[in-house]
Amino acid sequence: MKTKKKNVIITFAILFIWWLIPIQTFAATIVPASGDKTGKQDYKNIMNALSKDGDIILENGSTYYLKATLWVESNQSITATGATIISKSGVFRNRPTKTNYRSLQNFSVDGGIWKNISKDGFKKSMVQFSHSKNISLKNLTVYCNYAGHAVELVACRDVTIDNCTLKGIGKCSKSCSEEQLQIDIATQQTAPTVGHYNKKFVKGQTCQNITVTNCKITGARGVCANYTSKEKKYQTKFHKNIILKNNTIIGTSAEGVALFNVIGATVENNTIISHSKRTDTAYSVGCHIAMFGKAPASIKKAVYRLENNTIKGGRQGFYVYSHSASRFGKVIAKRNRCYAKKGKSKAIWVRNNSVHKIELSVNKTYKWK
Repeated sequence: MKTKKKNVIITFAILFIWWLIPIQTFAATIVPASGDKTGKQDYKNIMNALSKDGDIILENGSTYYLKATLWVESNQSITATGATIISKSGVFRNRPTKTNYRSLQNFSVDGGIWKNISKDGFKKSMVQFSHSKNISLKNLTVYCNYAGHAVELVACRDVTIDNCTLKGIGKCSKSCSEEQLQIDIATQQTAPTVGHYNKKFVKGQTCQNITVTNCKITGARGVCANYTSKEKKYQTKFHKNIILKNNTIIGTSAEGVALFNVIGATVENNTIISHSKRTDTAYSVGCHIAMFGKAPASIKKAVYRLENNTIKGGRQGFYVYSHSASRFGKVIAKRNRCYAKKGKSKAIWVRNNSVHKIELSVNKTYKWK
């Protein structure tokens, strides 16, 4: 009994001492702006802090200059609320090191105005992730030339983009069809910078579970889930589960939204507009869903749900078409307001021979003047 009492007393003593010890929390590292407009010092400070601590904060109201793109890694975060970051190239990306979405995991950025040193913007990708997963981009404003991409996702999964502004700047040619948000397949043609690392990174890998909410996106195209038009062997590779909710998405010279070779999509409560003057072509469609090549068998059960959107286009407002013998599973379009410059009858155009099952209800269609 004495031994038991002694053990109980020791246990309570340990618990009491533990309770007295203050709980330590590990705060993110604040990186002050250096004022060095060459970009060398801010680049060095930010990269060192990311490497050492992983989680960093850029000062609210400060301007940072980068001599080059920030190379980011797994389990890192950048909080940049109220900061402006000006780069001589892009702003951040990862190096592909592994396939199966394992190159980078668990990365986030919150806030910041991110732009190139040129007033016309960068003509490549400002932000690029490849073969990565669990990425969160919130409250960013990213400026990029119309010929480039504000955000490019190459073979990524489980990505959330929320409350961001992705804006094309500079001159937009009438024939430009580059998108500010590119959801890309990994092939040598579509992602040559990724292919430079190793051929294994450009074998037709695709994106999954990409969610875009509460964003304002303006580009030559707004948003595109891409396919490869010339590499026929990869046209059987399909993205999966694209979600667009509560966004304003505008295409200046091409579609507002183009979803190519996608298995399952949800498009709800968006305003989607194409201002393209090429009204005799698909480039002027507001929301364009198309298929190229033979689809996997899972396409038969895939659902494409469009609800409560306002969609405006030239040739069509909302258009679904398969360019192959494969057909989409089910297309559900409800409570949408759709406009087409080619006339009210073209505002919603879902090809019967392209879809297994179509449900259209409570939609309103108009000629867009």
